[in-house]
Amino acid sequence: MFPHNVLFVLCLILGIQVIKSLEVIPERANVTFSNPEYASNVTINIRRYNRKSAYYINLMGTNMQTWTNNITADVEISQYLHNEYRPSFVGFHYKLCDLVNKEPFIGGAIKNAGLVCPLPAGYHAVMNITAPTEHFPNVFPFEKGRIEFTVSLTSTSEPVLKLFIEARFKQK
Repeated sequence: MFPHNVLFVLCLILGIQVIKSLEVIPERANVTFSNPEYASNVTINIRRYNRKSAYYINLMGTNMQTWTNNITADVEISQYLHNEYRPSFVGFHYKLCDLVNKEPFIGGAIKNAGLVCPLPAGYHAVMNITAPTEHFPNVFPFEKGRIEFTVSLTSTSEPVLKLFIEARFKQK
């Protein structure tokens, strides 16, 4: 009975170590499309403030109308494999307020950076976004990928904004 308890505690410790060992390192980001009826001057960049600091994502732009659950965010993660990005099984679709208020990883990162929902019309700068991976449930299935965001109107599926972030997923 004693060896089973030791094995259980050892697995528990290793499991906690695996959960806390994922680091998301963004490498490149770009806005590929912006619908001028709904968003303008949208810029995304990645910064690192010193050699030992984390990488931060900065997103700035102007939305022309108030954004609530009338906006849908589609997030698809593609795997970098054989010199190209191939679609993977990782992806999700949320309405904007549900993403910000209920999704713990990407929505949690955006909420921690200061984005609120509903998002009023005007200029917004969401600075110093980092991926909160301390409660990530498992090891990520690949090392390098592209996170593609497609923002569209919920009612008509008219595209509003498209951007991507290329990132490495490092297991510590």
